[in-house]
Amino acid sequence: MSGFRLSAFGFRLAIAICTLVASAARADTLGLYAPSAPFPSTAARVELAQRLGKYLGDSVNIGLSAQVFARAGDFAAAVKKGEVTIALVDASYLAAAGGNYTVIAAAVRGGETNHAWQLVARGASTIAQLKGKRVLVPAVGGREVDFALAVMLGGEVARDYFAAIEGAPDTASALAALGLGKADAAIVPGGVELPAGTQRVLALPAIAGPLLVVYGSATPRAAVASAAASFQGDATVAGFRAGDGDVVRSIARRFTVAVKRGPFAVPAIRVLVGDLVEGRTFAIERTPASTFVVRPERR
Repeated sequence: MSGFRLSAFGFRLAIAICTLVASAARADTLGLYAPSAPFPSTAARVELAQRLGKYLGDSVNIGLSAQVFARAGDFAAAVKKGEVTIALVDASYLAAAGGNYTVIAAAVRGGETNHAWQLVARGASTIAQLKGKRVLVPAVGGREVDFALAVMLGGEVARDYFAAIEGAPDTASALAALGLGKADAAIVPGGVELPAGTQRVLALPAIAGPLLVVYGSATPRAAVASAAASFQGDATVAGFRAGDGDVVRSIARRFTVAVKRGPFAVPAIRVLVGDLVEGRTFAIERTPASTFVVRPERR
């Protein structure tokens, strides 16, 4: 009996040791899902993710690998499984998808964390000329139509105005398709080189670019934020500044366009009899009295 107890204890001890070893061996992952960020190529996107992952991992003393996600579904699944603990994500995607995360910092491009967008087109110089045309938008997790019409165009364009609004894998892909004539227009961030034969049709509002976020509570948020502040990246993500969830909430509110109604007022009506008869002449025609006399019938 005592041998059985010792064996059971040893089994539990072995399980605990294996769990600790597995936990120590498991490296957290920095995920990058930022389709709108205008990286010039996929290679540049991967390189930035790897550099950022190594820099943050070394700075806060955690094992941190890097993974670039091409699809929103794959990124969301990795977050749900707990595989991604730190991520560089489009603010527009976070506003559309929601989730439990903490914004640590905002990416800087061209000295700014907010960037104006633009509607660019081939063979058109006004938005009126794009009626019934096909428009591309960097992917927003399946909500490209709402992003284009509500967030960017403020609900001023009807949902059936364009023939189609479709998601592109990223900004570079959207511009490449436009340059090859595979789309009529694209909604992309400003400050990017446009393909030959295309032009800006409309300036659109500015919104926050990619945000550095932390999922879960195990990752030291303050240490990650401090490390991110000194990171030096490339032309697309030059570095980071302090940020919070307000930038996401401001975009999320714009996904729903307020219904516009005409002015509605109920006047206080007070009509006087004098106001009705003023300037008018009234006369009652007199009827002869004989009209009201009943004459006896003759037999």
